[in-house]
Amino acid sequence: MAGMYEVDVPLKIAEIGDVIFQAESEKVPLSRLLRRGKKPKQMLCEWGCQKYPDRKRGGTLDGTDIATFNHTTREKLEAYAMWMMTEGWLVTKLAQLIESAGVKDEKAKQASDDGLMLARMTESQLSSDDETAAESGETPYCSRGIFKWLSPTVQAVKPVPANFRPAAACQYTGALADFGAPNMETMLNACATAKKGPVDLTGYVGIQLKAQMSKWGQRDPDAEADEAAATLLYNLDAKEKKLIHTINMFEFDAGTVNVFPSWYLLTDKDTGAASAYTPKSGIFIDLDMWELSFLQNPTAWVEPPKSGGPRGYHDEVYILKCLNPLGQCSVLSNS
Repeated sequence: MAGMYEVDVPLKIAEIGDVIFQAESEKVPLSRLLRRGKKPKQMLCEWGCQKYPDRKRGGTLDGTDIATFNHTTREKLEAYAMWMMTEGWLVTKLAQLIESAGVKDEKAKQASDDGLMLARMTESQLSSDDETAAESGETPYCSRGIFKWLSPTVQAVKPVPANFRPAAACQYTGALADFGAPNMETMLNACATAKKGPVDLTGYVGIQLKAQMSKWGQRDPDAEADEAAATLLYNLDAKEKKLIHTINMFEFDAGTVNVFPSWYLLTDKDTGAASAYTPKSGIFIDLDMWELSFLQNPTAWVEPPKSGGPRGYHDEVYILKCLNPLGQCSVLSNS
């Protein structure tokens, strides 16, 4: 009897890794750009962070023998990983036999779409205010979302130490229409103060917040004549009949922000649909301070054959780590 060779192995499991995130690169920009961390060993993950203290500088008397000593220290951040699984795909026997316009292989199409659903589900969860949770009863493990990591208020579970929570000035919670360049500058000033240096942040913002920020470059037509006009006006290409009105990079004394639109911020946890916060909110993060770590990479699974037709699903086990929340900010608005 011949031995089993690799080419003969049925029902292979495919580790799709970052393929689904790359395929959706424009639609899930946060997942694509987050750095991949080392594989965790446990569902509860811990890591250290450090903030250097201020020290007195009054000088030292001649002949002084040092008698007391000091030291720096680190504090612990921790959160739980989570298991994320799609609703799966199934193509019945008859569905495989009929022809559908634009689809040559319904099984391959449904399996591919299910993988993309995992990418979108992950993007939404990362961009949420979900609190981390340990599995208990009917409550599954949950990874902490970015908005919760950047919250100025203490978290309910595995709270970020007070020394590493962003200041209240790092979060804007007012009406979107009132969010102006001075508000952004205030947040960046608070970020730079915490880091003791200018910050370089990447912003993921809802489309209405993005439009509001682009308006900062307009001249206000309702402004009084003696009020200062904006230095940047509309860019009009008459030949192409194109009006360009967008700003993607904002530079202040306290730092620089590059902004990307996102449609996955603070979506409804039960349905995945956009909430009132989704188009009006945003996060401004230092990508060096985040890691997306997988206990199990995104994986495509095919179930054993059954009479009803082929079926399968995608899943992953991961944690979003914020290595240090300081120097980052957010806009939390639904009005």
